[in-house]
Amino acid sequence: MKALNWRYGVKVFDPTKKISEQDLNTILESGRLAPSSIGVEPWKFIVVENKELREKIRKASYDQSKVTDAAYLVIMARRTDIRENIANELIERTAETQKVKHEELGGLRQMAEGGIARQDDLSLDAWAKAQTYIPLGIMIHSAALLGIDAGPMEGFNGAEVDEILGLKAKNLKSTTILTLGHRGEDPAAQRPKVRRKFEDVVEFIK
Repeated sequence: MKALNWRYGVKVFDPTKKISEQDLNTILESGRLAPSSIGVEPWKFIVVENKELREKIRKASYDQSKVTDAAYLVIMARRTDIRENIANELIERTAETQKVKHEELGGLRQMAEGGIARQDDLSLDAWAKAQTYIPLGIMIHSAALLGIDAGPMEGFNGAEVDEILGLKAKNLKSTTILTLGHRGEDPAAQRPKVRRKFEDVVEFIK
């Protein structure tokens, strides 16, 4: 609770303050371990360290300074080749990890392929997009536990970011951006956290 009350969506980062590679990898690993529907993990986390690319992404993000000032910039991207590849990948991954034969995973394959087949392309993309918010939330929480600030962003031109990073050729689309580092002289840090009351958000049905 202390970490969650401390954190906020950072608007201004201190560009002189860095975070360790170990802490970055811990945050990324927490995202990798996130749950996903049927275990398909329809995402990729792209850490953009190249300064020139970050400047271009800043321009595609309405000139938000945190894109270039944060210690790290992570693009949360979703897969666009779900229908073609993701069920087979799930079966291969599960068979290898759990040391079972492919034919023993018929139920899992049927569930994955059926869930994908029932959706048209638009709803499938919306589903994949929604899935990426699960690791995003976990990574934000993990950062807070480490005393690292995070600034999640939807304020950017996705098509431009995809073009800058060549994501289409990689069967990816950008969903959100996660900036990581330490807060600078940010007026937002001093404002009380605004949230609805517990009883307005939570309902118990007995």
